[in-house]
Amino acid sequence: MGKDISKTTHTFLFCDGGSCQKKGSEQVVRTARAYLRNNGLWNTTHTIKTRCNGRCEDAPTCIVNSNEYWYKELTPEKIIPIVKSHIENNQPVEADLLYQKGWEQMTSTKELAPFKPKPFELKNDEELGECFITKGFSSDQYLYPLFLFLFENAEGVILNLINKTPIQFKDIISVDYSNTHTLELTTRRDTIELTIASVPKENKELQQSKISSTEYFYQKETQQTGIRFKNKFGKLIGKIIFDSIDNKVWEYCTSIQLLNTKLDVI
Repeated sequence: MGKDISKTTHTFLFCDGGSCQKKGSEQVVRTARAYLRNNGLWNTTHTIKTRCNGRCEDAPTCIVNSNEYWYKELTPEKIIPIVKSHIENNQPVEADLLYQKGWEQMTSTKELAPFKPKPFELKNDEELGECFITKGFSSDQYLYPLFLFLFENAEGVILNLINKTPIQFKDIISVDYSNTHTLELTTRRDTIELTIASVPKENKELQQSKISSTEYFYQKETQQTGIRFKNKFGKLIGKIIFDSIDNKVWEYCTSIQLLNTKLDVI
């Protein structure tokens, strides 16, 4: 049977994202769990592997007691004193803390400056002609919300994929991201797969189909706005076209996807 969590006193949430895995998070988790098992603490504590905790620069990380204490740069040697201190004394090990509830700032020594898209730049693009263009984000944390928003606000939005008939977003009946790497857009006639998640380097087919570059553009001559997708090799995957610069989705793109990077075409 499962663990009776009503009997647990402490919960340890270990990040199991890619950056933490590369920095040795699995051995940290195994060490903590072995200590709890061997000291008769298994049934009164709970350990959970999470997806990315959002602090990759401080990997490996762990959160204790649901957001009360955040630990950074963990090792198997550090984790046992941390576990013991919380269980035996209800006290953190401050030397290894990234943050605890009530602090006004974190103690990261590896903080990265947040990425912000560059302003729109006027270019003479080989495909688009003279246009204002900038790059946005291409992780699934941005692309899946983008396609959901397009699906929910489909008026005046057209998807053009290479070697496929253009699709109006209002003809899409579902957007599903339950597969490991691919987003599925389903119409009454077809299901379109778009690779939006990180993919194994050895899988050449997925590397070719993965959206790795997302560009937002405004064509001067046609006054058309849209999004262009390319793979990591610079090959065009497809485009999304909006019927006007006043389309609600374009406003969403500049404010949410591009973090308030406004387009000034005057």
